[in-house]
Amino acid sequence: LIWAARYLDWKHPETALEIARRLKRDGYAFELVMIGNGQLLEQTTHTIRQEGLDDVVYIPGAISPEEVRKYMEQAQIHIFTSDHREGWGAVLNESMNSACVPVVNRDIGAAPFLIKDGENGYLYSGIDGLYQKVCYLLDHPHQREVMGKNAYTTITEEWNAESAAQRLVTLSEHLLTGSNISELYLEGPCSRA
Repeated sequence: LIWAARYLDWKHPETALEIARRLKRDGYAFELVMIGNGQLLEQTTHTIRQEGLDDVVYIPGAISPEEVRKYMEQAQIHIFTSDHREGWGAVLNESMNSACVPVVNRDIGAAPFLIKDGENGYLYSGIDGLYQKVCYLLDHPHQREVMGKNAYTTITEEWNAESAAQRLVTLSEHLLTGSNISELYLEGPCSRA
């Protein structure tokens, strides 16, 4: 599992720790890597030691984008725990491009546009919903692999710079000629998203 964010209250690192607590309690074999830096890092590190999670939770701290990408490519599940204050959340694009299955709070900006629930990741509400989705993915490795590939395809074939540029040109042409654009792109860049 991977969690990558700044250690801020609205990014909810404590939610990632609660998932680790429950997984350990229920006997799952896993490792959670929590990447980032910020005001709650020291408190999070203290909680990990205090609750005996240091055998399953690893914090490399603030690392380079290249190193983050390496961790993402090794991970299979990305838990994205920010609340509604998260804008788009570019880390979601990055993890999907690394074939991680994202389990994303449905209040995050990019969530309803990038995630097709149950196909290329999961949307969740509440800690119990997050835990259920993570357990399902840990219990179903084949489904986890399929969803990871679907996440990768979403980014590499639809939500990418080349696609966005091509669509922007087409959309601009339609706007300049007064053509109907209401159903030009139903999903992806230049859609109503």
